[in-house]
Amino acid sequence: MIEKIIFLVIVYTGILIFDIPKLKQKKLNERIIYGLLMTPVFYLSIVYVMDLTWPTLDELINFFLLKPAQQIVDSIKVTM
Repeated sequence: MIEKIIFLVIVYTGILIFDIPKLKQKKLNERIIYGLLMTPVFYLSIVYVMDLTWPTLDELINFFLLKPAQQIVDSIKVTM
């Protein structure tokens, strides 16, 4: 677990070093959008570090797209 935390600290440090100077020049609404876009990243980081079985983006995509994709595959499947 400590290795995962160290890895994420290094990654987030790089992101913040690159983004903070640019965010200081942006308007408030752009900073809010940046924060909203970073929210899933923080959520997935917590899931990664703690090895939680919480829902991930794969499960969300599968929930919405698995049945339609399966229907497409079934409709074009050639029967012999």
